[in-house]
Amino acid sequence: MPTNKKEGIIFGISMCFIMVFFMGLLNISIHLGGFNLNSIKTTLVAFPITFIIVFILENVIIGKINHKLLEKFVDKSDSKNAHILFNCFFIVTLMSLIMTIIGGFLGGDNAQTIFSEFFIRWPRNFCAAFFLNILVAGPISRAILRAIQSKNSTINDSVLANQNND
Repeated sequence: MPTNKKEGIIFGISMCFIMVFFMGLLNISIHLGGFNLNSIKTTLVAFPITFIIVFILENVIIGKINHKLLEKFVDKSDSKNAHILFNCFFIVTLMSLIMTIIGGFLGGDNAQTIFSEFFIRWPRNFCAAFFLNILVAGPISRAILRAIQSKNSTINDSVLANQNND
C-alpha cells in the first residue's frame, strides 16, 4: 500500500484509470446495444471528463467517508487482506451509487430515466466494479506500486552505500 503522498497519488491514478475505462466501456456498450468499435470510441471520448469527475469525487468526498468507515469496521490488527476487502467494498459501494447517477446524466439520460432504472443499473455497476476492483484494478495498481517502491528502495540502498563509502 502507499507509504507517502506521491505513492498514494500514483496508486489512485492507476486505480481510477482502470476502473473508469472499463466501467465506462461496460455501461456505454450496454447503452449502445453491444460491444463494438463505436462503444470503444465513445468510451475514449468520455474518458477524460469521467476520469476527472471520479478522481475528484474519490479524493475529496468518498475517500474521507471511506476512511471513517474503515476506522469503524477494520482494526489495525486485522489482516492486510481484510483492509483491502473492506476498502474495496466501501469505495465501490459509494462510487457505484454516485456514478450510476452521474453516468446516466453524462450519457444523456433524463432524471426520470436515471431514477426509474437506478435499481437495474446500480446492482449491475456495483457487481462489475467490485470484481473489476478486486480481480484487475487492485492487483495491477498494487503491482505498479510495488515496482515503484522496489525501485525507490534500490535507489535509497545505493545512496546509503555511497554515503557509507565516503
